[in-house]
Amino acid sequence: MKKNISEILLLAGILFYNGCSQPTAPSLPKSETFKLGEQDGCTTAHGTYTKNSEMFKSDSDYQEGWFAGRKHCNPSFHKK
Repeated sequence: MKKNISEILLLAGILFYNGCSQPTAPSLPKSETFKLGEQDGCTTAHGTYTKNSEMFKSDSDYQEGWFAGRKHCNPSFHKK
């Protein structure tokens, strides 16, 4: 009887975990301005502030790429 209860609890835990996890979305192709922003953000993360201010204000792809590059290349972000 105890084995059956343990098996049921284990199965319920697995089903709960799988039901709560989010599926991974396929990655979309990155635009050229996203890639440029990503490169500039990465350069900034390594200590040389680099940003095309006009593109940052007017192009959301560049802006998102800049933040993504800064986050990805920031050495202190990966210390955890």
